Amino acid sequence: MTDSLVTGPGALPGTTPVVPAPAPGTTALLTPPWATGGGGPRVLVAFASRHGSTREIAAELARCLTASAAGGGGRLSATLAPVELQPDPAGFDAVVLGSAVYEGRWLEPARRYVDAVAPELRRRPTWLFSSGLGGGRSGCTGDGDRDAGLLGDWIEARGHRVFPGRLERRLLSAAERSAWPAAGAAGDLRDREAVRRWAEEIATAAVVRRAVPVAG
Repeated sequence: MTDSLVTGPGALPGTTPVVPAPAPGTTALLTPPWATGGGGPRVLVAFASRHGSTREIAAELARCLTASAAGGGGRLSATLAPVELQPDPAGFDAVVLGSAVYEGRWLEPARRYVDAVAPELRRRPTWLFSSGLGGGRSGCTGDGDRDAGLLGDWIEARGHRVFPGRLERRLLSAAERSAWPAAGAAGDLRDREAVRRWAEEIATAAVVRRAVPVAG
């Protein structure tokens, strides 16, 4: 799996490494081999996605981080990983973590991941993002802000962004279809330009932080 998950013009398949699946029965946190060494900041982009939209936003973020003005030319590396694989933040200089929002909540795997790695997230710059659709109970990003706000305060996150997502009714379960009103927003509402601008901000902050000498 590579960042060929990114859709739309400008995608560069194969440029963002993805944490490999653990061996059967393995539950230990993973630190991928490419997350160590190198001179530039290493950014983990972790995500929880149900139907693929948030995964694709995360992949676009990872691609834009490495293609940004601050992080391009090998000055920054990004690794894309689903939270279900429990990627270890200790192998990275910064973390971007996002979740889809359903029934007004971040997905449970994302919340469990924060519980598991909160001490490491507090030790490094961490940004959060939520993905969902307004106008209906099941994907309301406004309610999702509450989860991200609480988690962000707990881990001392640098910031939180809400990105419109994509909803295809054919992908929804029966319960999700019943929860989503027929008149609710649907379709692909993702804003790739907003994702790119945020990636530029994160890359700049990560590169500047890595360049500042640590006293002591």
